[in-house]
Amino acid sequence: MRRKIVSMSLILCLVLASAISVPAGGALETIDLTGNVPSPIAGQIEARVIGIKWDSRTIPVQYSMNNTLDPIPNPLGTPFLSLANAQATLQAAFDSWNQIPTSFIDMRITGTTANTGQAGFDFVNELTFRTPNNFGAIAASPSVNLIRDSTFVNGLDIDGDGDSDVSNAINVATDVDKDGDIEFPAGLYKAGTILENDVVYNTKTSNGFRFTIEDAAADTTTRSVDLLAVAAHEFGHSHGLSHTPENQLSDTDGNGATMYPNIDTGDPAAELSQRSLSSDDIAWSSYFYPEGSASSGPGAIRPGDIPFNSRYGLITGELRHGVQDLPIAGGNLFAVRSSTNDVIAGSFSGQTRLSLDPATGDLFVLDPAFSIINGDYVIPLPFGFYSVGAQPIDGFPVAAGQINFTTQVGAILGQQNFNEEFHDGFFEDARELRLGSRLIVPAVPGVTRFGINIDTADSININNFGARNAIGFVNPLPPGFLYAMQIPASQLTTVNPGGEILIQGVAFDTVVLDASVVPVFARALLTTGVVNPNNTATIDLANPLEEKTGFIGQDNDFAPFYFNEPLTLGRKVLQGISAGQIQNLFIVLQVPTTTPYPGVSGQPPILGLSVGGVTPRMSFTSNNGGATWVRRPDLNFRFSLVTSLPFRQ
Repeated sequence: MRRKIVSMSLILCLVLASAISVPAGGALETIDLTGNVPSPIAGQIEARVIGIKWDSRTIPVQYSMNNTLDPIPNPLGTPFLSLANAQATLQAAFDSWNQIPTSFIDMRITGTTANTGQAGFDFVNELTFRTPNNFGAIAASPSVNLIRDSTFVNGLDIDGDGDSDVSNAINVATDVDKDGDIEFPAGLYKAGTILENDVVYNTKTSNGFRFTIEDAAADTTTRSVDLLAVAAHEFGHSHGLSHTPENQLSDTDGNGATMYPNIDTGDPAAELSQRSLSSDDIAWSSYFYPEGSASSGPGAIRPGDIPFNSRYGLITGELRHGVQDLPIAGGNLFAVRSSTNDVIAGSFSGQTRLSLDPATGDLFVLDPAFSIINGDYVIPLPFGFYSVGAQPIDGFPVAAGQINFTTQVGAILGQQNFNEEFHDGFFEDARELRLGSRLIVPAVPGVTRFGINIDTADSININNFGARNAIGFVNPLPPGFLYAMQIPASQLTTVNPGGEILIQGVAFDTVVLDASVVPVFARALLTTGVVNPNNTATIDLANPLEEKTGFIGQDNDFAPFYFNEPLTLGRKVLQGISAGQIQNLFIVLQVPTTTPYPGVSGQPPILGLSVGGVTPRMSFTSNNGGATWVRRPDLNFRFSLVTSLPFRQ
């Protein structure tokens, strides 16, 4: 197998590369070509995937503000944001990272630049509202980094502009010759070292944004965006942090981490929440730049600093694919505090390598034996007791391409296709009696907890739907509106013909229109029923097989509801089918029974839909509390029945 992953623009004989700003916490990644190790493909080189970050000799990282646009353009009307106000806001965003007591990252605006063209590699860390013609995002934070271990000698011109970029007269990066660009101290620098970072904010007339700095508590204009929130996100990338899939912090807080890749500009509460760093953001900045990790320089303890090891412990383990029996590249691990059910921090699994064609700069994923080194992970956590879970990076809520190379490797090799589950200690296996079980794991500052391994379940999902190509439904919906998905008995008896099955749970593809809102449903249940000749259904809501009131969905993702006794339930259902008492199971979800619905849109929590595709349609709705059910002729709800085979066959 050989599959191209991405094309990189290589310069200076493969010394430098542009890092791609692309999910719970982790590193932006580049490649390491040190040693010129041949890959299995003739003429190609092994490219080890590594994270990027600033060398301690380059901290504080010095930025220059582009001063050629004042006031800053406003695509929605008359410019109103001054350069001085924008600069103060950007420094405030830097300070949100600088003030983390357990992280020694330090980013400052120390000068100006008058670049009137597109920002490029010039050893100037530029902040600009001058937007390149091909720019489409709200903002971007491209970095240039080393892709080989390199020794910088005095007078070396790295960017090719005729001016020295290295001095042996300094110990900390600074503008030695006062010409506006930064010189590095002479010495050895490791692959992955960031050499320059520029941050661009989109003010194009055609598709740009109005950046605001005032309290935008009532601003629902989608082309208007809070500058402090956007800058805090981009500056996370500036010091090496990747995106996170964490878009719902708890059962009561629908907001996401600052490093979540999307911002809901129509929901002021969600937008403004991204100004403040989440526990995940803080943990990873601290892990990459730990206070107390050196006796001198940026990593040394100063007044107000807190040693990383006195605040954080590490939980480590391996994530393996239960069906493939392979380590997983780029699965998402996350730690939930047991006492509050808040997601505190997360990680991605695996170390990977690619094959580089030096002639083209193309990178290729080969077979798992080459491309996946291991499925190891680490999560930095403050003191507490946690459940450690795993979920795929499968496009919901983020895609593998929005994270880094490692998640893309896992996606290309078909590894992002497992059910969300938790570590459950000695019972951890590809085939488990209860997917909903979880073991509590302590995190102790200064201590590494090893062996918190997860094997993803060898489960069998009964999915009577296709790809998600729509979402719904919105108002007008009566309170208590009901959705149901039919699972015919014949589908259950074919899971393990003549043998037992475990009915592990159900999963619902849920969405909210306001990112700050938690998708709370009145109840979720599994029950029985019949389909009538007139395309209606009779569903037993009074005697459910399993039920959960106040069911918490997930924003733009499948939310599982796992059952306590899967084997007992499986036996009960198969016996009912054999006796002719059960013709169908129905997976049912009910919207809240009271209004108004929370959020600025005033809409109920909604579903992922599959319009067209799978036939016959097996989805039903009821607008009268379940008295009557009508088949949907055009779509299916994305409700999944999760089953598995017995632990031992």
